[in-house]
This record gives sequence, structure tokens and C-alpha cells, in this order.
Amino acid sequence: MSSIEPTRSITLDLPPSCIEFCPSHPHYAVVGTYNLEKPDAPGFTEGEGERKSQQRNGSLILLQIDGDDVKLLQTLPTPSAILDVHFLGRNSDSVFGVATSTGSIGFYKLMAVQNGEPTMVHKSTIQYCPEDVLVTAFAWYPDGDTLGMSLSSGQICLGQSSQATSDLTNRDVETLTHDLEAWTLAFLPDGSGLLSGGDDCALRFTELPRNPIEALDGNAAEPEYIPPKRAAWVDKKIHCAGVTAILPIHCDDAGMLIVTGSYDDHIRLVHAPAVGRRQVLSEAQLGGGVWRLKVLTRKPSVQGRPASPEPCPDELVLLVSCMHAGARIVRLFHSEETWQFEVLAKFEKHQSMNYGSDCQPEPNERGQRTIVSTSFYDRLLCLWRYGALL
Repeated sequence: MSSIEPTRSITLDLPPSCIEFCPSHPHYAVVGTYNLEKPDAPGFTEGEGERKSQQRNGSLILLQIDGDDVKLLQTLPTPSAILDVHFLGRNSDSVFGVATSTGSIGFYKLMAVQNGEPTMVHKSTIQYCPEDVLVTAFAWYPDGDTLGMSLSSGQICLGQSSQATSDLTNRDVETLTHDLEAWTLAFLPDGSGLLSGGDDCALRFTELPRNPIEALDGNAAEPEYIPPKRAAWVDKKIHCAGVTAILPIHCDDAGMLIVTGSYDDHIRLVHAPAVGRRQVLSEAQLGGGVWRLKVLTRKPSVQGRPASPEPCPDELVLLVSCMHAGARIVRLFHSEETWQFEVLAKFEKHQSMNYGSDCQPEPNERGQRTIVSTSFYDRLLCLWRYGALL
């Protein structure tokens, strides 16, 4: 197992909380920051013997990865702190959304300018929840017209986005509720269900209607009834602390394979059969809370294994944000009817919580993966690479 050194390090003005590369323009990435104002900062005043609520703000930073260098092209201050950022997809015309500390999702777009470098432009913001509720994470539904949100109130909500460019609505529907803060969520690849995790140690699954947009629209006709593929469930026995990351890697009529992360420092592979109890097939202690999971490579199934629209992989290589332990490159592989985790490399130059890490979509000309990881309290952003030189 190798320990990796940074190629470039930068100290940001505000604490970084999330990052994602643009899939259609992979030399650019957007960083979200989260700033909790100090009690002696403007806005913190005494009121009837009690201080007002703490104020949060933040910013969006546009990065350009130019060889071994990182250029900060643009910074947009935001009135709310940013907790999560996701681009709509490779064919989304560079649209991305951000989750805020004031119950809203902001929608932005990378726009080309005369010198060829893009700039971030705010398109609109939709207020899904009360302003005292944090949107801790969000995910795009596969069709891009709907998104799901996990909330500090424990709720998991769906909202209609209308491609996040115009005619935004403020309708939302609660799908389920955790007993404590909800930290993460993920749609199944075919959109038939939603997985979520929270501070209550619960991993939950709920089935979704075939067209969630119809469910959001009170004026729409009653959607056609389709028998459920699998029953809703909740499991509080698998994880020893809050569930903070969810990555479904395979789903068919027999059940689901789900990679999860937790505050208990473990990464797990969970099998959720269509009928019967859920089972942990493999787990590994990574030394820090597993906050985010990103697939670097996916090796398809070998010949002779069951075919499906999304074949079950024989191997995944993951980029894992491990909070106080830095970042990890982790291999999950299937061998002789068993699954195993293997830590391939560590990046431990961060001195505080590693919440945000992402990788350029494709390897560079030397076959290496270019990764940018961040840490919160020291406001550090690092560029590093993983993989063999070709």
C-alpha cells in the first residue's frame, strides 16, 4: 500500500465541503465552501438575553486543472453555506446544483466566455424546505427532472427541477423520515427506488413510482399502477454509527448490492435480497468516517455470470473521503465466491476533515487518475495522482 504526496496544495479562503468535476468539461471542477460565522462576527447580536442563530455562508469556486497546476478561475460568494454539489450529467450543458444550509437548491451553469474559459452563472434557486433546515446532500433522479434531498430534520424529500434551468416549481413530497439527521441518499440506477442513511444508524429503502414527476404534480392523472418490485425496508443492525455514504453497484430481480460508509470508520458491501434478511458480504476499517464514495474504475462481470442491464461488477476501485483519516483508494473485488476490500493507497496530507474529493473522469496521457481532495478546518485543497505511469 502506497502513501501519496501532493503535486500541488492551495489554502482556500473558506472551509471546503464538497467538490465535483464537470463531466462534459473535465479540466474544470466546482468546489463548495461552508463557513460558520464566529460569535463575534457581524450578525451575532444579543436578543432578549439569547444570541441569534448562528449564521452560515459560503462560496462556489471554479477550478481549472492545468497539468500539475490548479488555477482558481472564479469565486462566487453565496448567502448560504454549501453542503453538496452535483452536475446534471455529461449531456446536461454544464448545469449543476448545490445543496444549501437554508433549505434550498441553487442551480448554476458553466457558460463559455470570450477567452475560452467558462464562468459560473446562477440560473435560479428553489426553496424546498424551511430556511432553518440544512440540505445535507442531494442526488439527481436518472431522468434529470427530479432530485432527492436528505435533510437535517431527518426527512428525505423529492423535488421537481424542470431541468434546473427554468419554470422551477416548489412542490415536494416527503418519501420517508429518519429518527435523526439524514446524511445521504442514492437512487437505484433504473429509478425504481431510493436508498438513504441517517444519524439513527438506519439504512432505508423505499420504492418509487415509475414517474416521480407525476407523483409531485397534483394536477397529473393517476399514474398507472405497477406492482412493487421489492418491499420497502429499514435496517438499523448493520451499522454501528450514522450512515453517511451509499453507492448501489448492482440491482436485479434477486436483490441489490450496496456499498455503504459510516461514522463507525467502516466501508461495507451489503446484500439486500428481494426476499430475506440483509447481509454484510465484506467490510474494512479505513481509520476514519467514510463520508463520500466515488467510482474510479468498474470491471464488468466475467463470462458465465448472469446477464442484466447493468452487469454485476467483478471489481470496483473507489475513491473514499475518510474524514479525519484523509482519502483512500480502495479496491472491492470478487474472488472465489467471496467479496473483499483492499486499501491500495492512502493520501494523508490533510490535517482536518476530508469531506470533499473527486477525480477527473478520464485518466491522463500517462494512465494516471487526477484527484483533487480537500480538508475542512485547515481549508486545504490538494492535487494528487494515482495509477501507474504508461
